[in-house]
Amino acid sequence: MDPTIILLKKGEACEFKLTVTPLCSSKLNDKITIVCQSINSGKEEVGYLKFKGETEITTKLDIDEIIFDNKIGEGTSGIVFKGRFREHTVAIKDMKDRSYNIKIKEEFEKEVSMLDKFRSDYIIYFYGSVLFKNKRYLVTEYAEHGSIRNLFSLKKEAIPIKLRIKFMIDAANGIQYLHVNGILHRDIKPDNILVLFLSEDVQINCKLTDFGSSRNINTLMTNMTFTKGIGTPVYMAPELLSQKHYKKEADIYSFAVTMYECFKWGEAYDREKFVYIWNIADFVISGKRLQQINEIPEPIYKLICGCWKQNPKDRLVIEQVLDRLQLLYKVK
Repeated sequence: MDPTIILLKKGEACEFKLTVTPLCSSKLNDKITIVCQSINSGKEEVGYLKFKGETEITTKLDIDEIIFDNKIGEGTSGIVFKGRFREHTVAIKDMKDRSYNIKIKEEFEKEVSMLDKFRSDYIIYFYGSVLFKNKRYLVTEYAEHGSIRNLFSLKKEAIPIKLRIKFMIDAANGIQYLHVNGILHRDIKPDNILVLFLSEDVQINCKLTDFGSSRNINTLMTNMTFTKGIGTPVYMAPELLSQKHYKKEADIYSFAVTMYECFKWGEAYDREKFVYIWNIADFVISGKRLQQINEIPEPIYKLICGCWKQNPKDRLVIEQVLDRLQLLYKVK
């Protein structure tokens, strides 16, 4: 408020300016307290100036507009709740790390900045974030059916193979959008493909999510392997397990294992045979791959084989994968 204090003689009036600088998207409905005091008598009178308004929509959200409902999931980095933001049903990721330092704040802001740039029908919609004291929330579109991983508990017959092909088409469209824009996902797996609809009559059934590991190709200058917490070993390409640089081809390999699990409708690697993570790593680094099983038709298995080849340069690019999936969908 300018001026904050003014001396008035009897019968005089003044103008003052009130400036409100919002720190996030919010709806304002508040009041300013104005105190008048007589110099002679010392008597005080209190008045109120009411004001209301609404800011432009940005991705910096007001913590008071975020309403938590029930918990729907939990990962290594955060707990996910179903909730509400204004008139929208949303998913709210509450980041577990409550420490507050410059590095964590900068990493969180980098992730938010990247999410804010994604605008694709095949990428889960990002409403915004909350950074308030030691609380950090990411607010995104809500997927009613959870991830593909969540659906593995259903019988295979409940999700026809044609619908599963459609799931993979939608995911491939999301990966293509990222790759065209110079972004590597770096953690493609069934857990990070969310299912919005189970009907074949809709245009989009699935969307990609979880971009905490995503990076711009041009700034990817360091080795990223599972020992450094990037990606999930089951879905990691042999070159990453050998501690080489992450490139687009590694995303394609991850998608190959994801497709294998989607059509098998369960975990790719038998836990009785592959007891430890390093059993999988040794298997993959040596050039071995999982065999075709009855649940996976030969044309689909051939497509998977084209995506998980040992030499990254021999793998299909995402445009080729998408073309073949679309052809398989038409045949089915």
